[in-house]
Amino acid sequence: MPKAIILRLESYLTYLGQLRSENKKTATSDELAKLFGISSSRVRQDLVALGATGKPRSGYGIAELEERIIQALDVDNKKKIALIGLGNLGRALAGSNVWSQGGFDLRAIFDKDPQLIGTEVHGLKVRSITELFGAIKSDGIAAACITVPASAAQPVTDLLVTAGIKGIWNFSPIEINVPAEVTVENMRLEQGLMTLSFRMRSQSSGMNK
Repeated sequence: MPKAIILRLESYLTYLGQLRSENKKTATSDELAKLFGISSSRVRQDLVALGATGKPRSGYGIAELEERIIQALDVDNKKKIALIGLGNLGRALAGSNVWSQGGFDLRAIFDKDPQLIGTEVHGLKVRSITELFGAIKSDGIAAACITVPASAAQPVTDLLVTAGIKGIWNFSPIEINVPAEVTVENMRLEQGLMTLSFRMRSQSSGMNK
């Protein structure tokens, strides 16, 4: 499935959850299209690919649509994930509910700082990075989130790959090299801000015409 479609499905799911919290039962392709700035036909194509069928005027049942998107994104299949690096970003992620929302269960935290090792963070004991290989094997951890400095990113990645990790959420500021069978999702905070900057300028230009 192309990444553009995956990103749209994630956005649809978030919006549908908001509608459900407002006790709404249905949503139309026009509603979704206006929200995300795309055509209603594009929305319908996305949803047809999931096997969802809407009704004239009333649209799509929110509960059914949410279920189909959750299944498509495999969010209902909880996968064990480890966090490597407990700096400011790592600590913020550790305390968030992003894991369960994304279909993951945070099961281990690793760091090399002796002052952090052995402390407890949100119910998890911080382990030494030297324990990483054995812990991943014994705990059946399938994915990892790395928030380490650039100099440590590739060595940590190599260790994770050797331990059998199948997916990496990479917040380190460099591209990491992995075998073809390992999935990597790179997060670049500065790129997100660049996109925001561009869109703000574009919107401002449009309003001034």
